[in-house]
Amino acid sequence: MLKIKNLHAGVDNKKILKGIDLEVNPGEIHAIMGPNGSGKSTLASLIAGKEDFEVTRGKIEFEGEDLDEVSPEERAHKGIFLSFQYPVEIPGVSVTNFIKTAINETRKARGMADMPANEMLKLLKEKAEMLEIDRKFLSRSLNEGFSGGEKKRNEIFQMAMLEPRLAVL
Repeated sequence: MLKIKNLHAGVDNKKILKGIDLEVNPGEIHAIMGPNGSGKSTLASLIAGKEDFEVTRGKIEFEGEDLDEVSPEERAHKGIFLSFQYPVEIPGVSVTNFIKTAINETRKARGMADMPANEMLKLLKEKAEMLEIDRKFLSRSLNEGFSGGEKKRNEIFQMAMLEPRLAVL
């Protein structure tokens, strides 16, 4: 599913990753651990396509496709999900509207029509119940005033709704 071969990368001419190799097959869980500054967040950002980082050598493949020229949005549409260390607050955009937009943009990128409203509501209810999320939570502005735990629960909810092929947490 994910293959990283001899990946060298950095930011602002500072080398951070120096020859990373990793292979993740469907259904596997991998934990990458290390001290602060060792490149864990850099690796996650590179998988998701964050443009602040520069790959100087090596490559990242997802489901057999080289991701070198694939935008972050396209990666998301292909099923790559990245959670954030510090999720941003988006006042005025409800959790429900955010997830509805994300799902429908992914469907559009795959040549599908928007999810019908009744299906969306059914899915929202099902996933909220599964994660024991109060439905009032879904009408709140995205991450605005959320505790750290609520932000993480919201990301887990987003993951449950989007059903990514690969999640980087």
